[in-house]
Amino acid sequence: MAVYKDEVRNTWYCKFYYEDWQGERKQKKKRGFRTKKDASEWEASFKQTQSADMDMTLSSFIVTYFEDKTGELKERTLVNKEHMLRTHIIPYFGSKKMTEI
Repeated sequence: MAVYKDEVRNTWYCKFYYEDWQGERKQKKKRGFRTKKDASEWEASFKQTQSADMDMTLSSFIVTYFEDKTGELKERTLVNKEHMLRTHIIPYFGSKKMTEI
């Protein structure tokens, strides 16, 4: 986990390399975290999302799903899907890993 302190801004940032879905090695840098823990957690969740690992929880998978579908679906469709998932699915399966479902 590559998390660094930005002395000028007095915040934390993470900078690391990952492989995208085509197998290319890319660098990612995200700034503006208030704590070191926030930066390392964001890095871990980003790597898990990019690796397409099914060890992620259903809640984090749903967040990734909505990030991907935001430009493709109409706003009302997204609102309806989000409501149905939040009310009926996440309370029961949200904390379970995708491999356990």
